[in-house]
Amino acid sequence: MPYNFFDNPVFCGLAVVLTLLFMLNLKSFLKIAPSLWDCVVRWKGNLDLEDSIQLSRSRNWIAAILFVPFCMVVYSYNLYNPEIIASFPPIPKLGAVTGALLAYLLLRAFLNWQLEMHNFSSSVFTAANRSFYNYCVILFFLLFISGAIVKALTGDYIVARRVLLWEMAITYLVFIYRRGQIFSSVCNPFSTILYLCSLELLPTAALVLSARLL
Repeated sequence: MPYNFFDNPVFCGLAVVLTLLFMLNLKSFLKIAPSLWDCVVRWKGNLDLEDSIQLSRSRNWIAAILFVPFCMVVYSYNLYNPEIIASFPPIPKLGAVTGALLAYLLLRAFLNWQLEMHNFSSSVFTAANRSFYNYCVILFFLLFISGAIVKALTGDYIVARRVLLWEMAITYLVFIYRRGQIFSSVCNPFSTILYLCSLELLPTAALVLSARLL
């Protein structure tokens, strides 16, 4: 069943603090919002955003602010719920979910560092790597808003969870497609496939398998 954060004063306080922090940085979010949409409709939008130091810094900050709220949404709908943590109390379970997603980000960063495109444009490679944060910001609002709407309309947690999982999958596929387009702008199709398999499928497969096997 979904967890109601208002039942726990710690979660409630955390939600209030994070909401206030986001509201204080609302101007930064509104500034990058058009660029985020541009990243969805065309792959060059990711390059344009990264070419702007101000926009890329605002994007990084917004993504950092939304990391814990994203983990709270994932936890609330059991979007990542391996059996090993299924019986954990609420606070340790949220910590485990946060730790797993943080480990996922660290693995991605390590692979990006190890497999950097030394023979190609470093700016393109950087844009391809950091485009992940663009779609994470988009995905948070998509999950947060649609989850609330589906629950309000259906009152069915299972339906809401299924909808959110599909949204995550579709958003990820869009991201993979756009990242592939960025890579293919500077390297051949074979190299593009190798980079996508190494930098995307490997860490994502590790996260999915941890949810299935642990």
